[in-house]
Amino acid sequence: MEAQTKGQSILQHIRHYIETKTKLAILETADKASSTISSVASFLFIAVAMIFVLLFLSIGAAIWIGHSYGETSMGFLLVGLFYILVTVVLFLGRKTLIKVPVVNAILTLIYSDEKD
Repeated sequence: MEAQTKGQSILQHIRHYIETKTKLAILETADKASSTISSVASFLFIAVAMIFVLLFLSIGAAIWIGHSYGETSMGFLLVGLFYILVTVVLFLGRKTLIKVPVVNAILTLIYSDEKD
């Protein structure tokens, strides 16, 4: 009888241990997911703000260059050509300039144990 009671107690402790480990895994996953999502969201907000800054700086540079050449359209043409050049460079180096750093940043966020 005593062995049966000890066996039931051990089974109860094992069930409790498994439930606790499952809850812990769920909480750790939720923590990593929320941390990753908040980091991505803050990056997107900063990226949108930088896009507006870049847009207005580009318009200002195009107008300034246009006034220097005496034709506003020439300024916009030169700024457009500059962005075509930047696009070609980014396209040719997309793996090393964009893909690898982004993947590394995401993996660092997911697997980091450090809390902010």
